[in-house]
Amino acid sequence: MQLKLNLHRFSKKIKTLPKMRDKASFLKKMSVLLEEGYTFRDSLSMLLPHHVEELSEVESLVEEKFRSGSNMSEILQLLGFQKSYLMTIHVAEQHGRVVRALDSIASQMITKEETQKRLQKLMAYPAILFVFLVLLFFGFRTYFLPNMSSMMLSREGDASVSKLTLSSFFLHIPDALIIAACGSILFAFVAWRIISKKEIAHQMIVYLKIPVLCRFFRLQLTRQFAYELGGLLESGLSMQESLIILQRQELQPFMAKIAGELRNRVIFGDSLSTAVNHMKFFQKGFNAHILHGEEGGNLGRELQIYSDFLTDKTEANMTRVLAIIQPLLFCIIAVCILGAYLAILLPMYEMIEMV
Repeated sequence: MQLKLNLHRFSKKIKTLPKMRDKASFLKKMSVLLEEGYTFRDSLSMLLPHHVEELSEVESLVEEKFRSGSNMSEILQLLGFQKSYLMTIHVAEQHGRVVRALDSIASQMITKEETQKRLQKLMAYPAILFVFLVLLFFGFRTYFLPNMSSMMLSREGDASVSKLTLSSFFLHIPDALIIAACGSILFAFVAWRIISKKEIAHQMIVYLKIPVLCRFFRLQLTRQFAYELGGLLESGLSMQESLIILQRQELQPFMAKIAGELRNRVIFGDSLSTAVNHMKFFQKGFNAHILHGEEGGNLGRELQIYSDFLTDKTEANMTRVLAIIQPLLFCIIAVCILGAYLAILLPMYEMIEMV
């Protein structure tokens, strides 16, 4: 089988078209059409009118890509699909299981969209309530607290000013929370920009040192590696050929780096399970699962099964995170409400004592 693949096309910058509507449905329908025997070109002609605006512009650009010899993954990149999905399609083009890959990606996108909708629903009410509290606190600071200050100054003089300090502190709780949230987001963005400019090996080491992120990083890296390598092995390619394909693709640099290191070990006689055991980038127990597949002679299929297991684990983790987010937001709002009550009641008690 010829392995001199043109894997460097993705290094070129491709013009991206306006956003498509319902990409998951687009891929799902395309997998059905391809399964029924339609060509990729015919499938695009049938589906694009229902998923893009400015159809004539899109069709002309897609036609230009076809004339230049672009493959499926390049054309889908033109249509705005994420690189993480494009890699799966690109690898699937090598082993001929494109229909299965498209169906799998569509399912992943549907799950992701459902998770995003659930997150939006969970955050909608707390967000509206928090905005209302911010406006309420602003009104208290603008009208209520100055009036109380002037009344207490007229009765007790400067000695009463310190009694309003605590009320002012409570009324600034939302400010502190907003500043802390914005500061955290800014810090994370700057850190990500700095890390992304480092070499791939250095980036991976840094991500593995971040407490919460390291677990997600290992899980996703292991899941995708198991899926892609399993598909290549199941198609009949050798271990060396499969690792070469993963190493030369440029859509997922982390995957290429890992495939290169594993290939170097396999060349010198290590089994895949032994090579994986010497690397710290994978999920715990991954090497044992590979060893079981090697001993049973069905490594490709077992890797795909393990990838499905990690996909289910990812969805379960997201469900747990979503179950924590809303109660946490309500706890923060409860602190703000308590602060508002204290900010109002403390000056009132002072006024009662004056009477």
